[in-house]
Amino acid sequence: MKKLHHWLICVCAAAVAGSLPEASAQVSRLNIVSPAPDSSTVDRNITYLRGMADPEGTLLLDGDTVTVYSTGVFAAALPLKEGINAFEVKYILKADTLRKRMVVVYEKPLPPEPTAGFAIESVRLLQGGDDIWLQPGDLLQVEMKATPGMKATFHGDVPLFEVDTAETHVGGIYRGEYRIQQSDNLSQQPVSFRLRDAATGKTVTFNSRERLTVLTQPYALTALTRHHQTPLYYGLGSDRLGGAKMGTLDSLVKVEVTGKMSGMYRVRLSGQMQAYVPVRDLELQSGVHFRPSSLTGSWTVYSDSTDDFVSIGLKERLPYTASVRNDPTRIIVDVYGAVSNSNWITQKEGLQAIGDVWYEQVSKEVFRVYIELKSKQLWGYDVGYQGHNLVIRVKPQPADLALRSLTVAVDAGHGGSNRGATGLTGVLEKDLNLSMAMQLKAALERLGARVIMTREGDRSVSNSYRVRWLQEQDPDLLVSIHCNASANPLVQGTSTYYRHQAYRPVSQHILEEMRDLGLEDFGNVGGFNFTLNAPTAFPSVLVEVAFLSNPADEEKLLDPKFHGDVAGKIVAGLRGFLESVNGGG
Repeated sequence: MKKLHHWLICVCAAAVAGSLPEASAQVSRLNIVSPAPDSSTVDRNITYLRGMADPEGTLLLDGDTVTVYSTGVFAAALPLKEGINAFEVKYILKADTLRKRMVVVYEKPLPPEPTAGFAIESVRLLQGGDDIWLQPGDLLQVEMKATPGMKATFHGDVPLFEVDTAETHVGGIYRGEYRIQQSDNLSQQPVSFRLRDAATGKTVTFNSRERLTVLTQPYALTALTRHHQTPLYYGLGSDRLGGAKMGTLDSLVKVEVTGKMSGMYRVRLSGQMQAYVPVRDLELQSGVHFRPSSLTGSWTVYSDSTDDFVSIGLKERLPYTASVRNDPTRIIVDVYGAVSNSNWITQKEGLQAIGDVWYEQVSKEVFRVYIELKSKQLWGYDVGYQGHNLVIRVKPQPADLALRSLTVAVDAGHGGSNRGATGLTGVLEKDLNLSMAMQLKAALERLGARVIMTREGDRSVSNSYRVRWLQEQDPDLLVSIHCNASANPLVQGTSTYYRHQAYRPVSQHILEEMRDLGLEDFGNVGGFNFTLNAPTAFPSVLVEVAFLSNPADEEKLLDPKFHGDVAGKIVAGLRGFLESVNGGG
């Protein structure tokens, strides 16, 4: 049978803004990117056929047609049974036929092996980190892997119990916990573990790599925040976006430190509230200090003709958290360690955003501030200190909700050395993001909007710098543009993301418009812990236009006309949002 003679010519992505790969570039031979050539072994029951071919040809997988898009990209699922799986790929181009046999071996991951001989294989303290600080009353939780069926203890004679193999899939996993006592005088000490064979009387011991300190000092351990965006985390959990954030604190805020684990200080906010702060973001205070506390003083509520402000007098900078409630729209700020001594609240004339303010002493150390807004839609706020005064800035609704009267920030995700995702054609996400962002800029400017850009060329800009710059610019709205990606090339669709519930409406309106582009609906995602969604100072939305990892979506993303269509739909979504706000009062 006649062979095809040329290898695939990939559509390259040495593209800069406004110069994208040509979707019509032709290829002349089948190129399978995955699975690996000839034979491969995987540990999951599904893998994916991915590659490129001349779209003029016909591609068959075990006799079933696989779509080859105009870009030359194709993808298909390969469901696997345990053991050897054979597949035939046949590619027909005019009179030429190319056959390729692929073998994928699915091997389930081997179960863990029990510890050999009489030994302790490993131990760990579940709090995590090499340097752990706990207080009396805290639970020290530990796990040990050792010879099954033995007697085990830790920290002296505290018992360890072997876990049922139905949960661990291997014998010899021992767990235990111990409540730290005031008498535990430990400073940078390992935790000792002991295994005993009751039949022979043999014992073996093992010390943890982690070091434990028990905080028994007779005074509070305090620290000051190092910068004005010090994060507060709910817990120690993390994923690719980091841990779930409670909020941020201004600089030089005093907190009480009650522990250290997994690279975080645990801080006490109140009797019922605690948070975690990265070690690098706090400066421990030397010497003896009181716990953070203050009586509140008088309030002033005023406007500088641009924004409204609530200023509350305190004796020191106390920690706080803020949230927003709807129907009616209220900003709620909890100040920890504060006790009311506020006997009057002066509200000056000319307030634009604030309708009313009041407070509650919700517990002996939580002072709650309520700020009720005049408009239903929140347009931005932030909380910080001026000296020892806690100041809450509230942005009023723009007087004119037409785009021609607004400043819109447009963020092209990634850039420079941060390339983002890469399509199978070789196109880079950073280039697609910039092209669509520039199209959006032009579309907004045609309507008279003032547009500011986080980048207008292929340069590296950190997300932390983008946030600082955006807060200085204080736009009315922010739109960040990205392309999505997944290890599963069949996942596709458009989606929008928001962090704060008050800013969900703008993301909903944009997603409704984006669905009209022939894209699947990947959803409206809330509570999204993306850096540029974090600021409360302005409504923001992240638009993940489509999946660069999906052949159908990539085909659209490679079409320059599609970039203009995306810009048009985002503009329509913004206008729909503004009209809904205007109609809703």
